[in-house]
Amino acid sequence: MIGFFMIAAPVNPCDLSWLATYKEIVVAFIAVLGTVFGIVFPYLSQRNKELNLRIADQKRRTYTRFLRNFTEIAVAVIHDEDVSGKEADRERMRARDQLLLYGSDEVIKAYDAWVRYSDLEDHDLTKESELVNLILLAIRKDLLGGTKVTKEHLENLSSFNRG
Repeated sequence: MIGFFMIAAPVNPCDLSWLATYKEIVVAFIAVLGTVFGIVFPYLSQRNKELNLRIADQKRRTYTRFLRNFTEIAVAVIHDEDVSGKEADRERMRARDQLLLYGSDEVIKAYDAWVRYSDLEDHDLTKESELVNLILLAIRKDLLGGTKVTKEHLENLSSFNRG
């Protein structure tokens, strides 16, 4: 050491003699890594799969509730029945809130487009039917991971057309 400076001898990067000195530490480190990769990651992966299954189940229940509520209201409207009241509003709000919580982005966007259109003073049932079909397609895509069904396939099958 000269003054405050230390002169370092050049180290050969291929020199692995330090491994002999720290052999136990290196072996322990490799064992810990093996444990992490062998036990912890599969555990976390399994937990993630379980969470995804619970979310998928909740989505199915949410979509079922929403579509059941939608169908009940549509049938009541078709038969000129009253769809108002505290309990009807509560059920509609619960179904909507669950949809907004668990629905995919595409489902929520399709639902929003339908609500905005149906709130207009002057709207036709053909366009409203198309927007409802887009909600159904978005739900299918979310639950099934995709679909080959198109809005054209649903045109004649809509509740607005078939009852």
